[in-house]
Amino acid sequence: MPMVVLRIPDGSALVRIEKADPQLYFKIYELLSYRRDFGKWDKPESLYDPYEKTFPVGLLPRVKKFLKGKGYRVRVKDKRQVRGVGLNSKWNEGYVMRRYQERAVKKALKEKMGVLALPVGSGKTVVGLRIIHEIGLSTLIVVHTKELLYQWADKVRDVLGVEPGIVGDNRWDEGEVTVAMIQTLLSRGADKLQNDYAVLMFDECHRTSAADKFYQLGLSLPQVYRFGLSATPWRRVRGEEIKIEAVVGPTIFEVKAEDLIREKFLAKPRFEVITYESMMLSFSERYKELYEDLVMNNEERNKVVVEKAVELAGKGHRVLIDVKRIEHGKILKKMLEEKGIKAEFLSSQSLDRWEILEAFKNGEIPVLISTLLKEGVDIPEISAIILAGGGKSDIMTIQTIGRALRPKRGMKAVIVDVQDDDPLLFTHFIERQKALKQYYGKYYDREMQLKLEENVPKKGRPRKRS
Repeated sequence: MPMVVLRIPDGSALVRIEKADPQLYFKIYELLSYRRDFGKWDKPESLYDPYEKTFPVGLLPRVKKFLKGKGYRVRVKDKRQVRGVGLNSKWNEGYVMRRYQERAVKKALKEKMGVLALPVGSGKTVVGLRIIHEIGLSTLIVVHTKELLYQWADKVRDVLGVEPGIVGDNRWDEGEVTVAMIQTLLSRGADKLQNDYAVLMFDECHRTSAADKFYQLGLSLPQVYRFGLSATPWRRVRGEEIKIEAVVGPTIFEVKAEDLIREKFLAKPRFEVITYESMMLSFSERYKELYEDLVMNNEERNKVVVEKAVELAGKGHRVLIDVKRIEHGKILKKMLEEKGIKAEFLSSQSLDRWEILEAFKNGEIPVLISTLLKEGVDIPEISAIILAGGGKSDIMTIQTIGRALRPKRGMKAVIVDVQDDDPLLFTHFIERQKALKQYYGKYYDREMQLKLEENVPKKGRPRKRS
């Protein structure tokens, strides 16, 4: 039985192939190849470097499995040294680990790298912090938004009793546990980091910035312990999937939302769809103008969104209306106020965003409209979400509605989607519903399956006139 040696040099995030027959190099090149798009003429790319005979360390499990399947004996020579300083953390006993969280931590400690897939509301931040606490060494946590930067910093302080370092938002203050924005590390250079970190952890690794930036940063950092935390560990583009795996490894632990709903860790959802009759037509072939005509400025569509928000708020729900455009949010805010409902609009441009969030949490504002609350912002008070912004992104849909799936006393989480008539927008609606069905399994318990099997309505967007 032929042998293949895979060597990982110290201080490197790459694996070098040694002592292999020439034909095998071509097979590994093909194994690690992908297409960015699915077009007929798209040229494949590979994460295997044929000149250096190297590939990213996160792909080591995939390559080992492939080689063993081909009858090779595999010997891994891992020369990396775990660096970093001891972490003087003290676990806050107020955070009691759930059974699935303990299993996730145990798996992470065993594998030393990989993606932990935990739904929104499952406590994945606490899982990440427990991993750090158990390893007991200095850690770099990478995030992609300012909200996540400070949310993680607060949790590090509260859960571990450690004063966090912060890199980002015009700050560069490192600590035993440093939370850093990926944009800052890339723009100023990860080589500017002064501390040695034993653990590298990416939050929301399914979309931490663009996949190319995630890949670029990940390969510049040599840590042995490498983890990704994600509520939605699947993407549409295969190239992005393999690049995430290349940095942090494959998914090593996954908990499904339906399991946590059954165990009452997450609220049972009720899915609703609202429809409307509209005479709005768009002759534009550009999506931007189509969206503005049929979503943002569609009076009949906005009217049913507002009516549903008023109804839910009247039943005691804290309602989030998710939108894509700032202008759309302002339109809905004005319409709600005309109905006598106190509402606020929140975007990345809102200077008083923290005050607005606090007012919403305290119940002073029953309806919050936002472009912002897709990922990372933890507001357990939300009990109903209206997906008013349309779009087809499965990840964004799951991230957004996960904001409402926290247990509420005597109240189900209500997830409301808008079915549009336009053929293109209707396909986006179908994509969103498919994502919900995939993610929530048997709790996707409405007659939605019939909706998914329906044809596009006859009424739709006319062709552009000549």
